[in-house]
Amino acid sequence: MVCKVTIALFCLFGFVAAGYTKYGIPVNGSFGTSRRNVRHIGDAQLDDEPEEEEPPPILLDGLTILPSFILADGKCRDDAQVVSTILHGYKKDNLPGNRQVQVSVEIWVQEVSKIIEISSEFELDIYVTERWTDPALAFSHLNPCKSNISVDGGVVLNKIWNPHACFVNSKDASVHKSPFKNIFLQIYSNGSVWHNYRVKLTGPCSSTLRTFPIDQQKCMLVYESFTHNHAQVQLNWIDYTAPILILKENISLPDYVLVDFQASSEKRLYPPGIFNELVATFTFQRLYGFYILQVYVPAYISVFISWISFYLGPKQIPSRTTVGVNSLLALTFQFGSVVSNLPKTSDVKAIDVWILSSMAFIFLSLIEMALVGYLTSRQSAEASRCNCSWLCAKCPEWSATKLDKASAVLFPTTFILFNIWYWFVFLGLEIAWQEMTLLISIVSLASLTKRRVSEKKRPFLVKQS
Repeated sequence: MVCKVTIALFCLFGFVAAGYTKYGIPVNGSFGTSRRNVRHIGDAQLDDEPEEEEPPPILLDGLTILPSFILADGKCRDDAQVVSTILHGYKKDNLPGNRQVQVSVEIWVQEVSKIIEISSEFELDIYVTERWTDPALAFSHLNPCKSNISVDGGVVLNKIWNPHACFVNSKDASVHKSPFKNIFLQIYSNGSVWHNYRVKLTGPCSSTLRTFPIDQQKCMLVYESFTHNHAQVQLNWIDYTAPILILKENISLPDYVLVDFQASSEKRLYPPGIFNELVATFTFQRLYGFYILQVYVPAYISVFISWISFYLGPKQIPSRTTVGVNSLLALTFQFGSVVSNLPKTSDVKAIDVWILSSMAFIFLSLIEMALVGYLTSRQSAEASRCNCSWLCAKCPEWSATKLDKASAVLFPTTFILFNIWYWFVFLGLEIAWQEMTLLISIVSLASLTKRRVSEKKRPFLVKQS
């Protein structure tokens, strides 16, 4: 009797140990079937045990399942069985198929957080998708229950071959962990692998500040395999849809708006060989409404205020001095607050030309006030004779009153001519080009948005079994 009970318990333990996966789930996917089998084994000697009690699952360290047990019932194999079978004896250091691996890449832009002008960088959140085929991971011959298997990317990815691609020009990068690592990995029955992860990036930007504040920022991300050269891995942008997908209707920041994005590829020579690079370029247009209200309008007002001194009369020198100096100091302070938020470059910016020219107009009004004061101080004569006949052919004598009247006409006229040159010549061609580019980009974004709406459920449908 004791021997029979011992043999029955031994068989029970071996059956349960072989019938449970690493996660304590029966390999045949049914707890009820396992319970009936246990009762059948112990009918002779274990009738006294309560029927609802079930042996605790045995958690194995690995995912290896006995092939003889898998094929015993003739049913399809679940995910754990398939994964354990294809990973058994898998060598992750070997290239799939022992030849150049074609890897398709796609980027989904979720959000652009900020653009930092001082350090010339931008921060964004994106989804990166990689697709390749590994014949060693094919499992169609294993009679799987599903044609595609979703696995724990953070664990299984380290056990299989992958291109080890990254953004080589990023200043900082981290995979999101809210509340776990956002890594998705799916294996198809033909050996195709779909790897997707969500990452926060900080990348470099470049800008020509010649037309600041009506300028653009171009930010680039360079994606390449860090460990495999072009002879081993060839990265390609996905070809059956847009390689860069914007998940939002409109990506805009307080200072910028995304107006264009492009995907390109190139090859770069390094000492280990030629590497294939994928380049994603994002173009941001600066929103210059802030600078119009905070810089240009105050500069206009300061210049206009300096012209008031022309109408105060030749004898109001203290009042004219106060008006001119205050206008100059206000404009200088405004200029300092603007350039403090810009990178220290030697480029002459459009806003520099504007503010320095406005300062020059105010400074010239102070010079005119000094001449008026000089002429007014001459009590013995009301006018000063001009000795340069080539300069003063029509007005041989200048008085303080005549100088104020001439300045009241000459200063506004010159300032109007300067505005025409500044807005229509200095910035005109650049603004016209940017406006045309913006219009083309808006049309392109509209067409891409329609395509994204039509394919909105595509990423999620692929993940379903």
